[in-house]
Amino acid sequence: MDMVTSYFCKTQIQDVNTMMDSIISDPRKDPLGAMMLDYLKGNQQAFVEVESSTLEMWEMPGKTMFRSYAEMDELERQALALCRGRILDVGAGSGCHSLYLQQQGLDVDALDISPGCIRVMELQQVKNIVHQNLFSLSEKKYDTILMLMNGLGICGSLDGCNLFLQFVKIILEDGGQVIAESTVLEVPDEEALDFEEEEDEYQGQTEFVMRYGDIVSDSFDWIYLDFATLETLVTFNGLECELLATDTAGKYLVQIF
Repeated sequence: MDMVTSYFCKTQIQDVNTMMDSIISDPRKDPLGAMMLDYLKGNQQAFVEVESSTLEMWEMPGKTMFRSYAEMDELERQALALCRGRILDVGAGSGCHSLYLQQQGLDVDALDISPGCIRVMELQQVKNIVHQNLFSLSEKKYDTILMLMNGLGICGSLDGCNLFLQFVKIILEDGGQVIAESTVLEVPDEEALDFEEEEDEYQGQTEFVMRYGDIVSDSFDWIYLDFATLETLVTFNGLECELLATDTAGKYLVQIF
């Protein structure tokens, strides 16, 4: 990374960290964590409502968050099989992926910003729990960065994806990889976006709000990237990617290296 790019990357990361600091320690805005804690306490019907600025509202049941390896889909299993070396599980949630990996004897850090998710993972006996946002990491390097359950969505926007692809070079070991999922919601008219386009024109961008009872999250940006756009962004940032698998619902698994 050249000095100019490095400077702008660090400046953007500082801005992201400032924004995320208000979320990390605030359980009053953590419906997902609250729901999962209730699920562990025995409320098997617990679910979070998810509202989107562009998509139909849906529900995220607790059972989905606590699925076993046998209940995971084929793309998840393929992703877990590709993990190697020191692993970072981004947006670890209940820790279901981290638990499987640690059971296989692998070295995995489970990262999440949700205080409720952190408590859930403690109760689930996940070993290496990291209560930070991704962009605040700088002390360790990883051989595999794992981003499942539409994990690339945390980038939030096309600019966010560019920032992630710049930042990931800092925390990846030489020869390291990102194993990630995204979903194609609607295929763009062109194979990939022109970077001159306004960011908010991209059809895969949305805003979410989560609700669980009286607990409501702040709205947050999310992005569903088609593979052609992702490939353009990856190449633009001096990396490579490979499409590994797809399913009938539009979800796909990718390796970035």
